[in-house]
Order: sequence, then C-alpha cells, then structure tokens
Amino acid sequence: MDKRKSMQKIISLSLKILVATGIITFIIWKLGWKEIIATCSNADPQWLIAAIIVFFISGWLGVIQWQIILKNRGVSLPFIKVFSFYFIGMFFNNFAFGIITGDALKVAYIKLQNDQGKAGFAATFLDRFAGLWVMVGYAVFGIILMIRQKALESRSMTLAFVALILAFIGFCGIMMFLLSKKLQDFSFNVIDKLPINKKEILKNIIKETIIESHDIHILLPVGILSTIVQFLRIGVHILCAGALSLLTPFNIHYFFIFVPVLAVIMIVPLPFGVRESIGGALFTMAGFNLHASIVMGFLATIVGSVVSIIGGILFIFNRFNLKKELT
Repeated sequence: MDKRKSMQKIISLSLKILVATGIITFIIWKLGWKEIIATCSNADPQWLIAAIIVFFISGWLGVIQWQIILKNRGVSLPFIKVFSFYFIGMFFNNFAFGIITGDALKVAYIKLQNDQGKAGFAATFLDRFAGLWVMVGYAVFGIILMIRQKALESRSMTLAFVALILAFIGFCGIMMFLLSKKLQDFSFNVIDKLPINKKEILKNIIKETIIESHDIHILLPVGILSTIVQFLRIGVHILCAGALSLLTPFNIHYFFIFVPVLAVIMIVPLPFGVRESIGGALFTMAGFNLHASIVMGFLATIVGSVVSIIGGILFIFNRFNLKKELT
C-alpha cells in the first residue's frame, strides 16, 4: 500500500512538473524570449527590493497572527518555533504547488512537537480562513472603487466580480457558523445522520475550529493583523507593477480585485506557471500589456520565493535536528 501511495505521489508530481514545463514553454513561445528578457531588464530593482522587504514584513506579522491563534487553541510554542514552522510552510507553498502542502506540513510539525494535531489543524485553518476572508473583502472594496470609476465594461470581468461577491457571502456564512451555537448544533445533528464512518473524529476537528465566547478577544487582533498582512501581500504585486512602470492611479484598484482571485486559486495545488498565466490574463483583460502583466506575475512569485528560501533553510535545519532526536 505504501509503495502504491508513493508511486501515486511520484506520478502526480511528474504530471505537475510536466504541465508547469508545458505552460512556461508555451508562454515563452507565445510572448517571445527576447521580449520577456527585454521586459525583465527594464524592471527597476529598487521597487523589487521594496517588494522583498514588504513580503518579509507580511510574513513576520503572519507569524504573530498564527501564534495568537495557536495559543487560543491551546498550542503554546516559543516564537522561534512558530516562525520556523510558518516559514517552512511558506517555502512549500511556493515550491510545492499550492497552500495545502505548506499548511499540512505546519500541522505535521505541531503534531510532532506537541502531539496536538487537531488543535494545530484548527489554528491553521482559522489563520488561512482569516486571510482569505480579508482578501475577498479587499476584492469587494476594489469592485466598489471600480464601479465608482465606471470602469466595469467586460462581461467576463463582470461575472468574475459577481463570483467574488458570492465568495465573500460564502466566507461570511462560514464566519457565522464559527460564531453561532445554533448553526453548530444543526450541523452536528446533520453529521450524526450522515452514513459515514468516524463521525466523532470529524465533529472533534470541527469543534476545534469553533470560536467560543471566551475566544472573542482574539478576533480584533487577528482581524487587524490579517488586514495588514493581506494588504502587504497585495502591495507586493503593486510594487512589482511599479518596477515595470505599469502602475497608475487609474489601475491600482485592479490589484485589490485580481490578487485576491489569485489567492483563492492558490488553495488548489496547481503547477507553477498556472497562477501567473491566469493573473496575466486577468490583468490583460483590464487593459494591461500582455507581456508585462505575465512578467509581473512571475516577478511577484519570485519575490515570494526569495523570502521563503528562509523556510527552506529552516526545513533542512529542522530535519537534521529531528534525525538527531530520533537517533
């Protein structure tokens, strides 16, 4: 069984690498290697350095946010450990196709460290949910700005914006579930009637994510931190646009719309290049230059990858220490 699972993972990884290679090859063929190099060479390094600094600050504040939620879930770890696990997760988010891999690794580390896997899962879920909820909120804010500027023209973009508003409503629904005792009791009754195994395990995991009355005090600091963190993440894309001279006062609202879309897309474990291609297509629909908008997406990914290398180094260090503890 283990061999079968290992083979499935190898096949899955190989397919993702193949798809990523195909997408990047297609982009190079479509845009032209010389044009891509010319666009990259025109990027202002000062803007890119600022983007790297902003991304690191967002990561540092993200660590503080996650630690607050971990403590609330009963997981007490020193800041250096939380920093290490968070940046390791960030490293795998950037290099292992999607946020699921990085988040799962963070939970696994907490399970190994404190044997509190359920609490770690709940804290990580709430941390991720807070970020996505704020991101969708920023998207709605961007749409409002866009409507005020009467820039809503493309039908396909209109559908995307409607989808975002529906997603925002969905996130509000999840928040209501996390806070409402009546909704929780109703959900547990539904689970009890479902013909599935391990109902108690599922209910226990859900219970870990529920926000009780004594948890309300963390909503304000987590909400403020999440708002700042996600604003900085959007700011990274804005700075990358500035590096390519794409930024104007008349197009900045698009970043508050499209970056949240890309954040939601990152939930799915997609190969490298897919998110950047989708982002390029979205910004192109908004009137951005095709070459520059795709390069802008890759620059934002590179900025995140540069900062998350810290997590790669910490992963190797933690793995070495773990082996020493086991031997």
